[in-house]
Amino acid sequence: MKVYKSDSIRNVALIGHSGEGKTSLAEAMLYAAKSIDRLGKVDDGTSTMDYDSEEISRRISINLALGYLEWADKKINIIDVPGFFDFEGEMTAALHVVESAVIVTSASGSLTVGTEKALEACMEKGVPALIFVNGVHKENSDFEGTLNAITEKYGKKIIPIEYPIIEGGKITGYVCVLSQRAFTVDGKEIEIPANLKDKVSEYSAQITELIAETDEELMNKFFEGEEFTPEERRKGLLGAILGDGFVPLMAGNATSLTCVPNLLNRIVELMPSPLDFRGKQATINGEAVEVKCDPDKPFSAQVFKSITDQFVGKLNYIKVNTGKLSIGDSFVNKTAEKSEKAGALYLIKGKKQETISELYAGDIGALAKLVYTSTNDTIADSSYNIVYEQIKFPEPVLSLAVGAAESGDEEKIIQGLIKMQEEDMTFKVEKNVETGDILISGLGEAQLDIMCKRVKNKFGVEAKLSDPKVAYRETIRRSAEAEGKHKKQSGGAGQYGVVQVRFEPGAADGNFEFVDAIVGGAVPRQFIPAVEKGLLEAIKSGVLAGYPTINIKATLYDGKYHPVDSKEIAFIMAAKLAYQEALPKADPCFLEPIMEVVITIPDSYLGDIMGDMNKRRGRILGT
Repeated sequence: MKVYKSDSIRNVALIGHSGEGKTSLAEAMLYAAKSIDRLGKVDDGTSTMDYDSEEISRRISINLALGYLEWADKKINIIDVPGFFDFEGEMTAALHVVESAVIVTSASGSLTVGTEKALEACMEKGVPALIFVNGVHKENSDFEGTLNAITEKYGKKIIPIEYPIIEGGKITGYVCVLSQRAFTVDGKEIEIPANLKDKVSEYSAQITELIAETDEELMNKFFEGEEFTPEERRKGLLGAILGDGFVPLMAGNATSLTCVPNLLNRIVELMPSPLDFRGKQATINGEAVEVKCDPDKPFSAQVFKSITDQFVGKLNYIKVNTGKLSIGDSFVNKTAEKSEKAGALYLIKGKKQETISELYAGDIGALAKLVYTSTNDTIADSSYNIVYEQIKFPEPVLSLAVGAAESGDEEKIIQGLIKMQEEDMTFKVEKNVETGDILISGLGEAQLDIMCKRVKNKFGVEAKLSDPKVAYRETIRRSAEAEGKHKKQSGGAGQYGVVQVRFEPGAADGNFEFVDAIVGGAVPRQFIPAVEKGLLEAIKSGVLAGYPTINIKATLYDGKYHPVDSKEIAFIMAAKLAYQEALPKADPCFLEPIMEVVITIPDSYLGDIMGDMNKRRGRILGT
């Protein structure tokens, strides 16, 4: 594989709703560029990007997958991103390292939720986007309706740069809005259809205005009626795209490769190279700075994904931001302050690795067998004291308890799940110290189920999921008094302590409040802290089901002692006995956890959601 310099690289993520054809489009792009010699299919389990056994069986992408191709003397790195919302962390990682995104949406006649989320993620992160309306050949497809739904939401920033010519439900050609010329899908020039002339002229005028707005000189030429040169048009288009003022849109069909070469041309022509893009946030020698892609600076890169390959071992996917990395180079993990070495350097295409001699700034590749390096770490030349801002992955929102289907496999399952954490930064494994449950947490049930299936596939042990135990609390609803008496005589020195304690609801801090109301020395001063200590130990276990007791006020108002046998341990035990005696008489009850939830939905679903919340004993606080 030829080594490409920074200005000849395009890094693009394929994002959007699940099932819209992102993986099929990635396959078509690779095949059109002759990067693969056979066109695989997702439904047949033969696609390049979906190679995990769970991906093949479920026919959905689970992990982001890398691929690369050569087109028009440029290298295009493709990151195929899962559209299922349980794997949102993969899109977060991909958008952190690319300079552009292709948002794949189906010609369904509507704006899908995934398309909306993908567009908003690009806007939030400042990643230029191009929309590819896929599946125009499908029965009942509606390109016009899809375009109208998207522009109704996002306005005139979404403009077609190619308008499909559709006859008999299939694309037979397209009109290039930028040049106002029409072509068949085979590239033969034809007349612009009469029904599209006005639309194309209108869209062309809108694009020309956007170009003019990017530069004062271009604005002057626009008002003077002068034509822009091809270089001015490209510069203006790039400026509009980088400035979040323009999102180009085009259509095609991935499975038949219709207009896929056009998409590759547009990525090369319109999407920014790493040199065109804004810098990444980092700290150099402790100072916050923005670091732009620069091949002349010392080497630095960031790990954005880690996977375990059964043949190579651990692979770290990296984006080189400055300098270059060659096989055999030594460098430092600046996050862990450990030295590492590039023993093997790869380009990734699905599950295949191709050895490469070096990676330049702006390129994406993989390093194998690094000892101390994981996702989010910065690696750099030893002389370059840089640490890149970490990728902010979504926090887990759902937890389930995990156990072993067969006794004795618990340890293997836990170790397997812990290894899964390295591959997915939104997945967590921890033990709940209150309930004793081993909890796995993530963004959805499908993600957690898939993690357990992958543990079975990789480590041969079967995990089972269940609802976690709820960490309840206990409290009391009325006052009660009790005497705790601890007396122990077993020859020699004895133990003696008596306390009388009043328990009532309403601690000052909402948890536990101890009040010393002893008068006349009924309990000597040196033993009063022991009484409080005993009560603090006692409230850790409630009388109903052993959950911690909260919001309790305990008043020590009387007691007895022995001048010889009274000791601290005696008053600790006496306090616990008083607690166990009084609480059953104080009307104890359970407290459930309360969560505040914000739900965002279209108005038309308001009644259904409010009804569902009421069924779950939810309390609606406002709309």
